[in-house]
Amino acid sequence: MKIKDTSVCLRLGEERKRLSLNQNKVAAYCEVSVKTVGRWEKNIPIPADKLALLAQLGYDITYILTSVKLAPQVDGLDAASQVWNTDRSQQAADIISKEQESWLGVLENLAGGDSERLKQIGLALVGYSQAKTKKPG
Repeated sequence: MKIKDTSVCLRLGEERKRLSLNQNKVAAYCEVSVKTVGRWEKNIPIPADKLALLAQLGYDITYILTSVKLAPQVDGLDAASQVWNTDRSQQAADIISKEQESWLGVLENLAGGDSERLKQIGLALVGYSQAKTKKPG
């Protein structure tokens, strides 16, 4: 299945920039050429399997496909979509910071319920921090 929609293409580029990634890093992670990534961001349909890889990099796939952001953005990663794929751990380690890598290690070692609770606590703290830093009116 391929997805073709020019607004989707534009949002692919927006997400890459939001994550502070360049086309070279995305291309290497998805095992395609830089030219292919550029085409995805212009008007060429992106295969669904490559879209799944972009989710692993932190792309907000819901936003890309629907233009609706569902999760708060935290330090360049979509908080609800942080996925760690052990098959690509070395490539991901080249892209994410050491602190982010450390957090992923913590998440990998938590039991299922604890992982979900930690995520909820983290999202609550993000909301609190954002509310605290907003200036009134």
